[in-house]
Amino acid sequence: MNNDVFVTMRNFSLFHFSFFLFPFLFSFSALAATNEVADLGTVVVEGSALSKYRPEKTQGATFTSEAPEKLPTVVDTLTEDFIREKNPTDLNDLLRWVPGIDTGGTSLLVRQPGLFTIRGMGGTEPAFDGVVPVGRGPGLFMDPMMLERVEVVKGPVGSLSGGGGAQQNNNGAGGSINMYLKGANFRGDEISFSENTSVGRNTWRQRAMVDANEVFGEDKAAVRLPVSFDIYSPVYTAYGEQRGARPREQYTAAPSFAIRPNDEVTFGVKTMFISSDSPSYIGVPVFRGEPGGGYGWQESSCRRTDRSRYQGMYVNPYVDWQVTEDWLLKFGGAFMYSHVEQTTREPYTESGKGLQNYFATGHWLDETKKYQTTGFSQSRFFNRNFNLYARSVYTKEELPYGFRNTLMVQPDFYYRDSSSAAFGIPTSRYGATLQDSLGWEWFTLLGGIRYDYFRENETETMAKSAAYAFSPRGGLTIQPLEWLVFFGNLSYTETPTLGYSNADGTRPTDPWTARQMEGGLRLRPLEKLWFSASYYQIEQENTPVYDSTIQKYYFEGHNVSRGVELSLTGDITENWTVMTMYAYNFYTDCTKADSDPGRDFERNPRHAVTLNTSYRLHGFDLIDDIVIGGGYRFRSKSYACFRGSYVNENLYFDPSHVFDINMAIPFKKFGGWDDWYLTLGVRNLFDARYFENSRHYYECFVGEPRTFEIGLRGKF
Repeated sequence: MNNDVFVTMRNFSLFHFSFFLFPFLFSFSALAATNEVADLGTVVVEGSALSKYRPEKTQGATFTSEAPEKLPTVVDTLTEDFIREKNPTDLNDLLRWVPGIDTGGTSLLVRQPGLFTIRGMGGTEPAFDGVVPVGRGPGLFMDPMMLERVEVVKGPVGSLSGGGGAQQNNNGAGGSINMYLKGANFRGDEISFSENTSVGRNTWRQRAMVDANEVFGEDKAAVRLPVSFDIYSPVYTAYGEQRGARPREQYTAAPSFAIRPNDEVTFGVKTMFISSDSPSYIGVPVFRGEPGGGYGWQESSCRRTDRSRYQGMYVNPYVDWQVTEDWLLKFGGAFMYSHVEQTTREPYTESGKGLQNYFATGHWLDETKKYQTTGFSQSRFFNRNFNLYARSVYTKEELPYGFRNTLMVQPDFYYRDSSSAAFGIPTSRYGATLQDSLGWEWFTLLGGIRYDYFRENETETMAKSAAYAFSPRGGLTIQPLEWLVFFGNLSYTETPTLGYSNADGTRPTDPWTARQMEGGLRLRPLEKLWFSASYYQIEQENTPVYDSTIQKYYFEGHNVSRGVELSLTGDITENWTVMTMYAYNFYTDCTKADSDPGRDFERNPRHAVTLNTSYRLHGFDLIDDIVIGGGYRFRSKSYACFRGSYVNENLYFDPSHVFDINMAIPFKKFGGWDDWYLTLGVRNLFDARYFENSRHYYECFVGEPRTFEIGLRGKF
């Protein structure tokens, strides 16, 4: 039987097998229900719900609940509705919808896997609730279906949550990525289900999730269990020496529990467990916008038996205590453990001479060596992160002379260690944040400062070192009209550069610094639609710079990132919602001479655009309540680098245009269940060939080809 036909039949059968789950899900729902009769009043069904692209409140920018239009900073939020509609397969797949965010490769072999750049500044590490960094690796495997939302806070954030650069990172200079895990809630008993089958040329994917929430104990307790699985055969496993590799298998569960003995206090625990086993992939070389070194678009340097394995566990107990109407206390702790094993073969030679000549001239020194690879790169390591924090938020709306005030204080502790050679130094961070927001009539002034004390714990081979940092911030919003807001912010972040060695063998502790100036405005042209525009400049100094001649770092890095960001988010009509964003970024390496091509090159795309929209059809019985949607991503030309530095004019990525379409058809149109939908979609509609991200110029990751999707989603 033809392999493509077999794959399609297999997926089709898996798709239909999901129908056999329905009786069991109905049984579960019946057991969770009670025999009590409640008067729900008049229920009006308005038709299929549109995805909410704009949240009413955000937390990541201030650790207090605020409307996004009233913040002095920019926060881009990817809501639970957006996540469900886009069906992203991992955090990178989700964050590509925020222009200006890039990653240094999506492989466990990269030195800092699962980290992102924002506004041209590198190394931002995702965090739970803004205070629990996930560490090395989990960002590659996080299933977005486990998240309520993701908030991307733009600009240096050391004054709020502390810099994260104590372990060979420059984290926090461009912004923060805050993830909010789904947890048990008291809204009622509910089971939701989703299943999705994707089929493309030489690729297929099967994903499913069940999410059950049950309230019991006279509405004093709740338990929730989201469970998902993802079986995926990447296109590169159909070519070369990796042909026939076993598909990726990933399983995720996020059980949580909450108890509310009274209206003021909630105790809870959130957890997440991930197990992933996938074929290794480290990308291909690039040459003038195409795969270089003799590779095709979908080939890989890896072999059939190369694997990347990851196991992770996250545990987060918490207490929320509404002490008075104005005073909220939050206590939390978290433990995150990750275990990684990988075997990967990289697409370059150790000497590099043949490869260097190819990228300079387009010709091999030895034409018989079309595919140049190293031997295997193997690693096995674990990461452990511990976190404790206490947060006090006091809000008073009725102060003398019409003032309003929100005071936030948070002490916290963070500990990290790893068995990895590059990240093996146990490090502790003790921090405290003080922030105050004072408002009067049109004006709201935000001020804050954070103190951090970093300490590397002593090991058998290395003496401990310690350093401290102060990071202040300020922000102002002016809202003369309900539909018009002016905003601006200033911030300064310090983070020690621990974990390095100078050329003379000494241990540097001086911090890198980042300063941001930003200003902008927000307009509300329609009742539920907001337009935002801002200009920013970030200047970072004293960053590590790699010297290839001595294979050491020196600490004189100086770069500037300038840019403009535009967004339009919300509802145009009750049947039409939209989220479109544009990001322009101009990056300058100030250590280079004006005539050096590496000074102002496009290390990241200078222009990036995303457009998402959903429209609920109406006016004709045949198509009423069908929701159609579309997505578009554009990235302008950019250059492949080595350790963030320019190499030559031949190593670039062409501009890319990627289109997606999707549709949700309600079952009730055909006499079926309410809140159940058949979903259809096409990702990469025009089968564009493009590069999604890269580690170095010889390790560039290709975007997925066109795939067709069919699925089910619904709730009981």
